[in-house]
This record gives sequence, structure tokens and C-alpha cells, in this order.
Amino acid sequence: MKKVSSILLKASSMLTALALTIGVSSMNSACMMWFNQPKAPEEMEKYIK
Repeated sequence: MKKVSSILLKASSMLTALALTIGVSSMNSACMMWFNQPKAPEEMEKYIK
């Protein structure tokens, strides 16, 4: 059980870092589809160049 817990902890931290990286890289680009431009969270505004 302890081994599974440590694997889940590592995987969740990597997933969080990946999500932040993708979010930051996509803040300065627009969506290619005209009908799907979701609103970005206000916290991500500080990453806009």
C-alpha cells in the first residue's frame, strides 16, 4: 500500500506540473476553433506576456 501511495504522489505532482506548463504556454495563443474559446481563470492573467 505504501508503494502505491508513493507512486500516486509522484504521478500527481508530475500531472500538476504538466497542467501548469500547458496552461502557461497557451495563455498567449487563441483557439483555432471560432466556437470554442473558453475563458481563462483570473489567476492565469499574470502569465500573459
